[in-house]
Amino acid sequence: MCGTLFRFIFITLVSLGALALLLAANVGTVKNEAAKSSIFLLEMNFANAIINKILPTEYSSYSLNALGFSDAYIFGMYSYCRGTQGTSTTSSNGIWEDIHFAASECTKPSLSYEFNPIEFVVDQINNYNTLGLTISSSDITLPGELNTYISIADAVSKAIYICSIIAIILGVVALLCEYLCCFCGGGLITCILQAGSFIAAIISSGCATGMYRFISIEFNKYSDDFGIHTQLSRNYLVLTWVGTALSLVALIFMIVGHCCCGVAQSVPKFQRVVV
Repeated sequence: MCGTLFRFIFITLVSLGALALLLAANVGTVKNEAAKSSIFLLEMNFANAIINKILPTEYSSYSLNALGFSDAYIFGMYSYCRGTQGTSTTSSNGIWEDIHFAASECTKPSLSYEFNPIEFVVDQINNYNTLGLTISSSDITLPGELNTYISIADAVSKAIYICSIIAIILGVVALLCEYLCCFCGGGLITCILQAGSFIAAIISSGCATGMYRFISIEFNKYSDDFGIHTQLSRNYLVLTWVGTALSLVALIFMIVGHCCCGVAQSVPKFQRVVV
């Protein structure tokens, strides 16, 4: 009995930890919260961008501010923010360790949001320039293999937030089922739900890390030519991957507990009656 109680308490704590971290990784990327908590997917330093590499040469005489660009941007799961980057920002191995980003404006969160570099540049100029300019996506030049990314941006972006939400919902349901199993059994259902939560979490974390790591590498590879530097957020990576790992730990203990440590069913005993 004590072993069963300890297992239930341990699984509950681990599951709650996983849910808290996955929820923070998801909600923390929304609007101003991303700027306050440094929980986002990508940070872009645009202060030294070289205009004639991104736009046709006729735009090269204009300043970045006149064209509508901010010094820095952060991109989350549902929106992005414009702003400035503090001088004490530091990084290591391509991951931000200490962010001092001051947001001046954030876009409205949207479930259909995707980071498309071309549409992002078009949006900045058409909505924020002070020169009365209007450009189209055909005017934009991207570095490296980013054009390849754009073709899958929508599908990958949807996979990130949909799987993140699924992981949280299934994790909550699995935890409730684990509690009910203490009274009425059904451990297999709990394990299946927790397995679904873990799989969804690893898909979301993997897609987010892989996609934005690729974007960051491509921009930074050509930073000398385009003047744009990007980084990932350590806070987001820690939250999403530690949350995913805890989800796996909860799954393992659920499987072990229900398969090996379950309460044995009583077996009826019969006595032979001698006539």
